[in-house]
Amino acid sequence: MRQLLAITALLLFAGFSLAQEPVTSSVDIKTEKDALNKLMDKFNAAMETLDVSTMLSFFTEDARIYGTDPKEFWTKQEFSSLMEQGSHDSAPEIKPINDREILIAPTGNSAIVVTQYVISWSPNIPWRQVFYCVKVDDNWMIHFMNVAFIPKNEDIQKINDALI
Repeated sequence: MRQLLAITALLLFAGFSLAQEPVTSSVDIKTEKDALNKLMDKFNAAMETLDVSTMLSFFTEDARIYGTDPKEFWTKQEFSSLMEQGSHDSAPEIKPINDREILIAPTGNSAIVVTQYVISWSPNIPWRQVFYCVKVDDNWMIHFMNVAFIPKNEDIQKINDALI
């Protein structure tokens, strides 16, 4: 029994002694936020000019895009087709509600970007766009985008009443 205890203690000591140090990387959050802000600014500029090919170039190939309707779950290819066949003569005017929020993962390889705004054809119900971005070959790409209405809490009952 003592031999077993001694061997166990020796193995534990060896395990702790030989364990690899965790890899820590120093992520420059400001640099990454600047890069993500540039990506989002370019994405928004492409949306404003209805430049579909440029807008889609910021998405990963396996990206998912979710719209405001429960049926709106698209792949990049489906979203591309939808945007190409869109009957928009001009892009809607978008007015930001607050500053863009960016949360970068400690590894620096993924991030969440949130924008909130009012859009010209829905002036009374604000919108929120949430992006999940990933690093691909050292460049930020959009892997997921969700668009949702975000009514004020005090307006929810009014909306429910109006939909009866």
